[in-house]
Amino acid sequence: MRSRLVVIGNGMVGHRFIVELEQSGGLTEWDVVVLGEERLAAYDRVALSSFFDGKSEDDLAIATPDWYVNKGIRLVLNSVVIEIDRTNQAVVTDGAAFPYDRLVLATGSVPFVPPIPGRDRHGSFVYRTIDDLKSIQSYASNPSVTKGVVVGGGLLGLEAANALRLLGLDTHVVEFAPRLMPLQLCEGGARALQSKVEQLGLTITTGVGVTELVGSGASNSPVSAAVLGEAGIIPTDIVVFSAGVRPRDELARHCGLEVGDRGGVVVDEQCVTSDPAILAIGECALAAGRVWGLVAPGYEMARVAAAFLTRSVTGVTAAFTGADLSTKLKLLGTDVVSFGDAHGSGEGLDHVVFADPTTCT
Repeated sequence: MRSRLVVIGNGMVGHRFIVELEQSGGLTEWDVVVLGEERLAAYDRVALSSFFDGKSEDDLAIATPDWYVNKGIRLVLNSVVIEIDRTNQAVVTDGAAFPYDRLVLATGSVPFVPPIPGRDRHGSFVYRTIDDLKSIQSYASNPSVTKGVVVGGGLLGLEAANALRLLGLDTHVVEFAPRLMPLQLCEGGARALQSKVEQLGLTITTGVGVTELVGSGASNSPVSAAVLGEAGIIPTDIVVFSAGVRPRDELARHCGLEVGDRGGVVVDEQCVTSDPAILAIGECALAAGRVWGLVAPGYEMARVAAAFLTRSVTGVTAAFTGADLSTKLKLLGTDVVSFGDAHGSGEGLDHVVFADPTTCT
């Protein structure tokens, strides 16, 4: 008789875990239930902005419900988990309870929305799911919506800015840090990127934060401007918050699992939490001393967790001890590569700068 495995989360990392488990022969050992909160099966969240460039939900899909059925896996979508009952080893949703012998948390992260006045005004959105994008698209289809502000100039913020640009809006990006993509780029690289994106018509303001969203009338009136404290006011018809993410660790907190001081479910090198029956992978996990906000480390955690759960069959063991944060991507038509320590903050580092003002200013 197969043991019972429940996976909470059907995002990119949760799906990769299932793929790794299946490829390791784990489906002969585990009876698997996957609980997904969204109405769609796993899709490519990294490529979300291509939705505004003509890609459909099907184009972005990386799995279908039929794929799970054909593998003998039960996929339950539109399923909100309310509680993890560790005493009885069961996951309680809004409609059922699912017993487990092992549980994998792949709950991902949620967008961070700064606690500023007016953040709940009509016309304010986050940028995280396909349904978020559909809501933005619907709101922006009103002819009166011509200007947009994106709060956040990191990777996700620039993706959101590209989305508004593709919708035909005059777009202004506001980044609290002194430069774009502050976690990945040095000052020179960020300056070059800003020059490129400004050539596309985007307006960039760095070194200040949005302190309030105001409307033209009562507190529930649509947003009409973003206030930058003493730095001024930006008129806008729509605001998209894309100022980073926070790990979704509330289920772990409520059931008494160990979490980090700044969030994230604490796991060991096999991605096992403080409860030996529960694992955590991806953006919800605090692994190797930090929360990893990129998909590649999440995929590596998925591989390690699958190896741990199939070790009795394969004899293979693996460990997650960290990951390479190098990234290569295309933002707003511009190739961006980040590797090494962009801030030169470690000991014994040399600064190597290559600047080509002819092709990149």
